[in-house]
Amino acid sequence: MDLVSGVSTSITLAKRLREISKNIADAEFKNVLADLSSELADLKLEAAAMKEQLAALQEENALLKQVSAPSDEKPSGTKWGCYQFESEEGLFCTACWDSKRKKSRTTRVNARFRVCPVCKATLGAG
Repeated sequence: MDLVSGVSTSITLAKRLREISKNIADAEFKNVLADLSSELADLKLEAAAMKEQLAALQEENALLKQVSAPSDEKPSGTKWGCYQFESEEGLFCTACWDSKRKKSRTTRVNARFRVCPVCKATLGAG
């Protein structure tokens, strides 16, 4: 059940309660009141779950903002097939930066090649 339909159902039940309280027997009134109480309890649980989900998504969003590279950051140059950045020392994988804007520091394999520990790309003079 989604929140909007739950609220709509609750409003409809409340209108029926007003009508019933004027015209109809006590037993039917109690049944509709029980339905309304149940509907509102369901809505309360769903609202709590949505609040929890929202908090988790906000936390994830904040984390992603922290780890993502600034949009205006660009490599300052290349060396041995790897990117260099002014703000950091080391050589970084071109594939990780170009596809995901992630700085993955490469490691030396031998005098001619480097490898990315994240995507396993081999970079260097070929």
